[in-house]
Amino acid sequence: MKNKISLCKKFFASNFQNFFFYLTPLATFIIVEILEYGGADSECLWPNQLAFWVNIMFYYGIFMLFRAITGRPRFTIIFLNFVFLVFGICNHYSIHIRNEPIVPWDLYAIGTAAEALNGFTWTLPLEVVLCAVACLAWWIITIKCIHFPKQKIRTRACNFALSAVALTGFVLFGTIGSGNFYFSTWRQVTANRKNGMALNFTINMDALFVEEPTDYSRETASTILSSVAAEDVTAEEETVQPNIIAIMDETFADLSILGDLGLESTSDVMPFVHSLSGQENTITGQLVVPAFGGGTCNSEYEFLTSNSYAFFKGGSYPMLQYIHGESESMASVLSEQGYNTVGLHPYYGSGWNRKNAYPLLGFDSFFDIDCFDEETTEYLRRYVSDRSSFDKVIELYEQNNAESDAPFFMFNVTMQNHCGYDTTYSNFEEDVEFQFDSLYPYTKQYLSLIQESDQAIEELITYFSEQEEPTIVVLFGDHMPYIENSFYNHLTNGTTKTAAEIELDKHTVPFFIWANYDISEEDYADIGRISANYLGPLTMDVAGASMSDYQEYVYSLMDSYPVISSVGCINNDGIYVPLDMAASDLHDYKIVQYNNVFDNGDTDPDTDAGSASGSGSGG
Repeated sequence: MKNKISLCKKFFASNFQNFFFYLTPLATFIIVEILEYGGADSECLWPNQLAFWVNIMFYYGIFMLFRAITGRPRFTIIFLNFVFLVFGICNHYSIHIRNEPIVPWDLYAIGTAAEALNGFTWTLPLEVVLCAVACLAWWIITIKCIHFPKQKIRTRACNFALSAVALTGFVLFGTIGSGNFYFSTWRQVTANRKNGMALNFTINMDALFVEEPTDYSRETASTILSSVAAEDVTAEEETVQPNIIAIMDETFADLSILGDLGLESTSDVMPFVHSLSGQENTITGQLVVPAFGGGTCNSEYEFLTSNSYAFFKGGSYPMLQYIHGESESMASVLSEQGYNTVGLHPYYGSGWNRKNAYPLLGFDSFFDIDCFDEETTEYLRRYVSDRSSFDKVIELYEQNNAESDAPFFMFNVTMQNHCGYDTTYSNFEEDVEFQFDSLYPYTKQYLSLIQESDQAIEELITYFSEQEEPTIVVLFGDHMPYIENSFYNHLTNGTTKTAAEIELDKHTVPFFIWANYDISEEDYADIGRISANYLGPLTMDVAGASMSDYQEYVYSLMDSYPVISSVGCINNDGIYVPLDMAASDLHDYKIVQYNNVFDNGDTDPDTDAGSASGSGSGG
C-alpha cells in the first residue's frame, strides 16, 4: 500500500505542471461566470447541466489549441487567462450598466458603446477585485513555481487533436444543437446564466445571418407589391407640401401605461403631451418599438424605412449591418418630391453609424454635435437638452426658408434623456417626487428629465403654431428607459396582464402627429396602438405626400395587423397574437421586406443577405 502511495506521489510530482495546466481552463471558466453577478443563479456552473460540459469543451479546446500552436504552456496560461478575465470584466459591467451581457452584434456598436459610457460612474465590486487578485496569484504561481519541459512534437500534435475534438463538439452544440439550451432575445442575462457566456455568445452568432424567406423570388415580391395600387393624386392635392418635422425623442416613454407612478410633487410628468389627445389637428396614440432600454437605431430604422424588425433575427442592428448602398427611406421618397431632407443629432455622428447611413438613406445633409455652439447650447447632465436640440431644429427650418422655396423634412434624434441615471449633476435638479422615490434614484432622475422634455415640446409646438407655412410635427420615443428592474416590477405588481402583454407594454411609447393647419384628424381617430414601421407612411399620408410602392404595401397592412413586433402582434380585433402564430399572415410582408433590404436589384443577394458584416463599425 505504501509503495502505491509513493508511486502516486511521484507521478503527481512529475506531472504537477500538467495538472496545473489542465486545471487552468476550469478555473478560468469559473472566474468568468463569477464575474456575472458573482455567479449567482449561474446554472451552467453545475456539472449536472449539459451547458457546464459544453462550456468546458470550449475552454479546454481553446487552451489546448494555443498550447499546440505556440508550444509554450506558460504563455498560454497567462495570456488566455488574462484575455478571459478582461472579457469577463467587460461582461460584468455590460450587465451592470445596461442589463444585458456582451453578445455578437455588440461588435458592430463598439464605438457607440464607448461614447455612451463616457461619464458613467465606475465602481469596483468585490467579485471583480477577487477575480483579478485570483488571476494575478495564478500568474505568479505559473511564472515562479511551474516548470514546463520543452514541448515535444508528439505532445503538441496530441493537444491539437484534442482541441479539434473539443471545439468541434462545442460548435456543434452551439449551432445545430442550440435547441437543447435556453434562448431569449430580450432576456439575455437569464440566457447567459443558464448557458454560460461562451455558449450563449455562440448561440447568438446565428443572429448575424439572415435567411431568405421560403418561396422567395424577385418576381413574387413584385407581384405582391403590385397588388396594392397607389391612388392617383390630383394636381390640386399636389400643391400642398407641408414641412415635416420628425423627432425621435431619446428614451421618451410614458411609464404610467405599466401602472400607477404614485406621483406626489405633480399630477403628471408629461401634461402637455397628454393634453394633445383629442385636440384639433392632432393625432395621438401609442407606438410599439423594437427597442427596450437601448438599441435606439432599431426604432429609427423602423420609422425611416418601414421595415419591421420582427423579420430580422433578434439582436440585429439593421442600420449598422444592412445599409451598404443607397436604401429607400422616408427621406429618399420625400427628396424625390422636392423636399430638402436634413438629419440632426446632438451627439457624435459616428453613433450607430449615422454619418454613413443617413446619406445612403436619402438625407441631403446631416448635422451632429459639431454644429452646436458650446457657449449657447444648454446641457442637462452631460447631454444637449431637448430645448437646445429643438432650437437647432428651428434654426435649420428658418435657414431653409431663407435659402430655398423647397419644403423641409427634418429628422431629429435627441439625446437629453439618455441613460445612465446613476449620477447626480449640479446643472440638473431632480424635482419629481413619487412614492418610495428614495428606493428608485434612477427612476427619479428619469421622470425629472421627462418633465423637462414635455416643457421643451410645448415650446416647440408653440413656435410652429405661430408659423404661416403648413407644418407637421411628428414626435415619438425610441424606447423605455433602463432604470431599476424593481421599479418595473413595482408598476406591474397585481396586473392581470400576461407576461407577454407586459413585455409588449415595455416596448410601447407615446407618439403624436400635430399640424398647424387642418389635417382632418377625425379620419385617424381610432389609430390607437401601432408599430413603428407604420408611423412613416402614416405621417406621409397625413401630409398628402406620395408613397413608394413599398410604403403603400406596408401601410395597407395596418388595417389587419396594426402592431407587428418581435415581442408580439396585435390584430384588427385588438387581440395579442404571438409573432410565430401570425407568421403565415405576414409571410408576404416578409418577402417584400427581404426584397427591399437585400435583393432590390442593386446588390448581390448572396453577399448582402447571407451575412450582417458589411457596414463598418458603429459609433
